[in-house]
Amino acid sequence: MHQLFNGLRAGLFSALALTLWSFGNIVGAMEDAATSTGFMYVATAFGLVGFPQIIYGLALGLLVAVWTRALAPRSEPSLRERLEQPEWDLRVATLLLATPIAIATAASLVAGVHLAVTAKFVRPLFQAIGLGAATAVVLVAIVACAPLLYAAIARALSFAPKRPSAKRPPLTTAVLAIYAVGIVAVVVAAYGYAASLHVWTPTLLRMGVAGVLFTPAIFIAMARFPLNSIFWRYGLPLAGVLAGLVCFVGARDWAVSSPEMRQAAFRDSQLLAATARLLVPLPALGDNVFAFDDCDDDDPNCGNESKAIALSSSEHPARRSMALAIEAGHQAGVNKFQQIPAPPKNLVFILIDTLRQDHLGYAGYARNTSPNIDAIANEAVVFLDTYATSPHTPRSIPPMLFSQYASRMKWAGAQYNYPRVRPENLGMFEVLEERGYHNIGMTSHFYFSERQGIRQGFETWDNEGAGTIAESNDDIAAPRIWAKLEPVITELGQHRRDKGDDARPFSLFVHLFEPHARWIPHAEFDFGKGETVRERHINSYDSEIAYTDSYIAKIVAKLKAEGLYDDAIFVITSDHGEAFNEHGHYFHGNTLYNEVIKVPLIVRVPGWFSRRVEGPVSIIDIAPTLLDLFKATIPAEFEGVSLTDVMLGRSAPPLRPLFAELLPYTHFQEHHRTVIYGHEKFIQNFTLGIEEYYDLGQDPGEQTNLRAREPERANKLKEMLREFMERP
Repeated sequence: MHQLFNGLRAGLFSALALTLWSFGNIVGAMEDAATSTGFMYVATAFGLVGFPQIIYGLALGLLVAVWTRALAPRSEPSLRERLEQPEWDLRVATLLLATPIAIATAASLVAGVHLAVTAKFVRPLFQAIGLGAATAVVLVAIVACAPLLYAAIARALSFAPKRPSAKRPPLTTAVLAIYAVGIVAVVVAAYGYAASLHVWTPTLLRMGVAGVLFTPAIFIAMARFPLNSIFWRYGLPLAGVLAGLVCFVGARDWAVSSPEMRQAAFRDSQLLAATARLLVPLPALGDNVFAFDDCDDDDPNCGNESKAIALSSSEHPARRSMALAIEAGHQAGVNKFQQIPAPPKNLVFILIDTLRQDHLGYAGYARNTSPNIDAIANEAVVFLDTYATSPHTPRSIPPMLFSQYASRMKWAGAQYNYPRVRPENLGMFEVLEERGYHNIGMTSHFYFSERQGIRQGFETWDNEGAGTIAESNDDIAAPRIWAKLEPVITELGQHRRDKGDDARPFSLFVHLFEPHARWIPHAEFDFGKGETVRERHINSYDSEIAYTDSYIAKIVAKLKAEGLYDDAIFVITSDHGEAFNEHGHYFHGNTLYNEVIKVPLIVRVPGWFSRRVEGPVSIIDIAPTLLDLFKATIPAEFEGVSLTDVMLGRSAPPLRPLFAELLPYTHFQEHHRTVIYGHEKFIQNFTLGIEEYYDLGQDPGEQTNLRAREPERANKLKEMLREFMERP
């Protein structure tokens, strides 16, 4: 029984250590919170982080107690006394060595059978049956061979040097030392592998390692230095279990009891945030996540959700179309009068995945990551304050091409990681298709498969070489895309030379994936290793940007060689950025801060003056702007606006609220939205009930939340967000 209590005490001390460590990490972020919030955080952390450690200690003590009792029943000498006998020392050491060897052998054989046989079965049911049968056969074989394994290990250990005067059983002690070294080695290797994935923060990984090793280490120390106090042996562990249980039950409510607690428990903390998301049910996601109901592919009525708009309303599609046509005609007359060259009728659209604007040279970045993009920017209109509509690809690229916010588009499987765009949505390339354009897509990524619905309006789309989502993480796709793209540009150039002014207009959409994680450093663009984890990540990311930039140079050089560079509008943009722990996160897809939603937008129109435009615009403005440049009618359902006048210097970007959305999906069940209005930004986390307000003019890094200090301004933007969400 004392082994059980030793385990409980070890788990309790480990729980207290991790709780205080967690509190120490976030105490700075809670300076403005009430003292009671700090106490509540400690209690919550003890319940969600500490109580599992107590259970872990109990399981460890139970395991040791079972082994001890099995090897030394109550009516016989104790295990320690038995281990003083050489034959018992040999038996226990042999068992300790044979057990992991047998388990590892069984696991390896089952895994081998699965890889060689059952993994090739198409149906999951057949895989399960085959794997179950293979496991049964392997276990029978292991049991049958167990005596042979035991005898072989015992025989090998019998040759070990004998030390009759040793105070401890030499063989068992040596095997336990091997266990300890092996466990530490496995934990270190697992830590190194997890760190190489760049998914979890170093603090979270270190706390995880501590959670694994603290309890066994404390357990061994207590066995080595026992105390006989009644309170120490029984009172302390029982009190710890009771306190942990109370905190565990209460933590489910405490973690979401106030905005400060939600911020601390789900955002600022490391280990607690990871545990809380597993054990605490999140609050309601908020109303009006999507403007339209999700569609079933087999539902014949899918797509008939449109709400009636009065004919007299300025928002009626017919009236909007007429107004846009009148405006386009007026601008065409002004352009002719001012002798502004007509834009060419062709388009080259480069979408670089996961590209932060502030890591590019033209935006002031100190490193030479983008000399070729910078050269294009010097000849183009550069929008310095462009916002993506979402912090991840599936809800950012479609709004870019269909000029509607993700919550307003019609999807199949809207709640999943990769929802499919339904054909009822009207996109920019469909409009160009109706005008006779040859629309060509050149990609090599699983997202651009035909079933995603993103190809609407394209006559040709080459996605050859695309792998799975797991394979894409380590993929270097640019060489593969360039190999496909170069002959296409050659054909377009030949067609232009053969047909002259009668050549069919084309649009060429190219997706370059490289800056996306995992960031792979390229030897030819080496920015060093970095002294910290964050520096290493940034250096690798910058190397990826420079590598991608080198392929921009190839594309531009080929377009120039074929006489197409000055015969096409050239666009460079991105679907989202990337976080490097500016707000406690790496990667993208889980916040709406500027590091993940502020992206480059470069539009080069041959013959037009270059300029740099300050003021917020959105990627939903790209489609109407390009259609306006091509003198095509902008669909009334587009939510973006044409920026042609802004490009010509006739006006500043229109002052209007712009929005970005983090809608709940399978792997991240949170609902966030933000509104940007001039230099102001308001973020609302509907899931955790957190609100943030930033003055981007004074605080571009969004480090000082002014929600409490500027309630009137924050409420004004909050009302804009509410109106957007309620808009039909």
